[in-house]
Amino acid sequence: MSISKDDLNKLIQQLPDNALPIAADFLDKLVNNPNIRYIPWDDEPTTEQDIEDIKNAKESFARGESIKLKNVIDGLLN
Repeated sequence: MSISKDDLNKLIQQLPDNALPIAADFLDKLVNNPNIRYIPWDDEPTTEQDIEDIKNAKESFARGESIKLKNVIDGLLN
C-alpha cells in the first residue's frame, strides 16, 4: 500500500481528540527509533496449539465475544 504524507495527514485529521495521544506516541516511536520499522519476520513454525488457539479465537469472535476497539483505546488512555 502506497501512502503519501498528505494521505496520512488526512487520516490524522479524522482522529477523535481522545485518540491523538496514541497516534502521537506511535509516530514519535517511528521517528525516533528507526529500528522499530524493521521488525524481523517470525520464522517460528505454527504449532498445533497455535492452530487450536486460532480456531478458538475465531469461534469466540463469531459468538460476539470480542472487545470493542473503543474499550481498548479507553483502557490505554486511562
